[in-house]
Amino acid sequence: MQQQGRLHALGIIIGVLFIHLVMASGVPLGVDEAHYALYALHPALSYFDHPPMVGWLQMLIAPLGYDEFTVRLIPALLYALSSYLAFRVSYRLFPEGPAYVGLLSVLLINSAPIFQLMGWGLVPDLPLMALGLLSLELILSIHKYNQHKHWIALGVVYGLAGLSKYTAVFLPAGMIIFMIQYNGLKWLKGRGPWLAALIALIIISPVLIWNAQNDWASLAYQFDRGVGVKSWAARKVVAMQLAQVVLYSVLAYVAAIAAIVAVLRKNIPEQDRASCWLIIWSALPLLLVVGWSAGDGTFLPNWPALGWTLLAPLSSYWICRGWHKLWVKSLVVVSSVLSLALISFLFIFLAFMPLSTFPFMSPLIKDLVGWNEAAKHAVALKQEWRKEEGRDPVLLIDNWSKASRIAWYAYPEPVQLVTDRLTQFDFWHGKPGPDTYGILIRDKKSAPESGHLTLKGFSCSLFDQTEATLDRIVINRFQFYRCEPAH
Repeated sequence: MQQQGRLHALGIIIGVLFIHLVMASGVPLGVDEAHYALYALHPALSYFDHPPMVGWLQMLIAPLGYDEFTVRLIPALLYALSSYLAFRVSYRLFPEGPAYVGLLSVLLINSAPIFQLMGWGLVPDLPLMALGLLSLELILSIHKYNQHKHWIALGVVYGLAGLSKYTAVFLPAGMIIFMIQYNGLKWLKGRGPWLAALIALIIISPVLIWNAQNDWASLAYQFDRGVGVKSWAARKVVAMQLAQVVLYSVLAYVAAIAAIVAVLRKNIPEQDRASCWLIIWSALPLLLVVGWSAGDGTFLPNWPALGWTLLAPLSSYWICRGWHKLWVKSLVVVSSVLSLALISFLFIFLAFMPLSTFPFMSPLIKDLVGWNEAAKHAVALKQEWRKEEGRDPVLLIDNWSKASRIAWYAYPEPVQLVTDRLTQFDFWHGKPGPDTYGILIRDKKSAPESGHLTLKGFSCSLFDQTEATLDRIVINRFQFYRCEPAH
């Protein structure tokens, strides 16, 4: 089948990449961006929050000069790569399918608002998305030809996926279900799957070694985060599904459900059913688990990203097959207009931040505005205290997400967290000790009237306050405390 729309797809991919790169240096780093940028400044086999891939990738860029632009170069390229792979995989999975299935896959991925934001802010899901798409292609080749070279390549892909994010475990799980569906258990008698498993295990060994050296802290944290006993409510699950409709587009959500129903009803040509089931088993387990976990309030918008990426070829296949129906065309147009309008608004706002025109956006940019200045001010206060009394204070924060931006902009100053919870910063800079002195940075609306704060063994006195304004509107208020041991 001729791959129609190749030039249009490449035009979309290159155009979006250009926009991401143009915007890269004009917006301060967000919470996750700063946190994963710090990974590259602290090289390790793995990390408490996630496997090491995001840090290792950023290490490739750090020698070029580490700033907002270079930090966002890797995610922009990964996003472009994922879009291209979605185009290619669509045709590999459906060689006799509709002519524009690849182009529609690119449109689906690039019209999802959350994907656009991820495209210039590195999160572990980005390399996982590209690797997940590659795995679809390889599993289909194994299903057709069962050659060792494909198993070896799949082992490499699964290993790299395991270095990217722990949810990569859903990829081999989906593959096993698919292979059992079409081949029973006889495929396990060959050397291929065991060779792939061995290769993947070798590649992910840095994660296992780091965990073994650190009392399995990362695995315990992720297990508790995913299945810990918490209150569960169906309304939270519904809210999470509605959020996905907005973040991943109405079209992607409706098309994916309709395509799965069509496969279940066998309304798909016989030659395409294996590819459809491969996609379903690769994507659905993750989406179901993430959807269920949202019931206890455990949900971040990027968590389902792998599932929606893998569903893009199937959704575009269903859209193309139903293009003759008026309601499908209307759905495509309406959803695309809504999503592109939202994406355009977000990007234009981030580029110019006309807050006086859109004051309701101020809470949404609290994580971006004023942190650079607050970090530098805290360093200056630290140096002043050192000159006055000869103290050697550290920078103190009471939350890891705030610590990431302070640590990034104050680097190489050590940052410690005043909290009982174990965090990545404890591995980098340790917990505050009984003799620790520090400058505590907080971003509250106001300080206590007494100007005094007791916090986790510290007696803290308010020393200074600053405001971060944009377009004459106050976005953040920062308080700076001198903290001494409470004993």
